[in-house]
Amino acid sequence: MGVLFSLLLVINGDLFVAEATAEATYTVELSRQALAGYVDDIGLFERNMPGVVSVAELGANHYLYLTEKDLPLAGTMQTEFRIEKLTEGDSTTVYRSVDSTAENYMYTRVVITPAGPSASQMRILVQLRLSRENASEVHWMAPLMGEEFISYQMTKDLQSMLETFVERSTQDLYERVNPRAVSRE
Repeated sequence: MGVLFSLLLVINGDLFVAEATAEATYTVELSRQALAGYVDDIGLFERNMPGVVSVAELGANHYLYLTEKDLPLAGTMQTEFRIEKLTEGDSTTVYRSVDSTAENYMYTRVVITPAGPSASQMRILVQLRLSRENASEVHWMAPLMGEEFISYQMTKDLQSMLETFVERSTQDLYERVNPRAVSRE
């Protein structure tokens, strides 16, 4: 990611670049076989990730993510990400921006590994980058606060959003894969 950032600065001059990374690893009490077809469901993000307003299929494993974020003292920021879905074997799915130099860049990697006969470990990595010629397009205080502060705040927000996603998507998976087990809890 650092090389890409440096390349962007050389190519685009003095862009304001805010970056965030969040990661979560957790276990669900479902086998990998039971998860087949559900964890690759792009709708999990739309249903369970705070801030994701919609995910529109564009065809050929390409999607348009529309997100909204309420910013303190600035209102609501809407952001679009043009995403492609790639699979690596049967355990890794990557959702990444089609254009690595896009002003709105996202990279998400989901890795699923067995954690016993009836459990699976999920690892999710999310990276975001917003690049703007005018820092105030990110937030009106961004020119004063700087890239480092805005990136720090974005990282905190993204980590919180990912934690919420883990809770919601785990419940969603249990309800879709084994609704009777959920109703007995």
